[in-house]
Amino acid sequence: MKNERLVFDQTVEGLFVRGLGTRITPTLRQQLKQAGLDLDKRLLPAYPVEVWERCVGLAARSLHPEYPEAVAFRMLGERHIAGYSETMLGRAIFGVLRLMGPKRRLSRTRQNFRAGNNYQEVRITDLGPTEADMWLNERGMLRHFKHGIVLGSALSAGEKNTKVDLRHYDDEGVTFRISWTESKP
Repeated sequence: MKNERLVFDQTVEGLFVRGLGTRITPTLRQQLKQAGLDLDKRLLPAYPVEVWERCVGLAARSLHPEYPEAVAFRMLGERHIAGYSETMLGRAIFGVLRLMGPKRRLSRTRQNFRAGNNYQEVRITDLGPTEADMWLNERGMLRHFKHGIVLGSALSAGEKNTKVDLRHYDDEGVTFRISWTESKP
């Protein structure tokens, strides 16, 4: 389908192969297979976003059953960044991001998300020297996964004093408020 929203294999690898690896139980492995992700075979080049969302949900509920679903999705997003940074593309991206400050890193957000899927739209609104809003065209529970990705990306880029708050969401997307403290030269 021409306008099908797809998630690329390096994103799937970053979460399910690198990020979770041995944390995937045989039961979860079978559930993922039934949902459209067979980890016993070579990954497909891309997966429909609906398959991705089902699989992320299965993993979030399996690995973090003690938390509300939104928190479990966010935690999985943070874990995804740790795994994604171990992929060839992730190592390259985070190597560059560590050299940038928060503002420059945010300006590259669309390109970084687009390395993992074919649909991500991003709008950054500068609110001052240490604050910005980020809008993503992410719907459903994946908005919470992206919350974890945005926070995990900042932390992985060395920005330990970054805060990411979910400000607003609707049927079109989600807005996060990102704030940080200036590092001293």
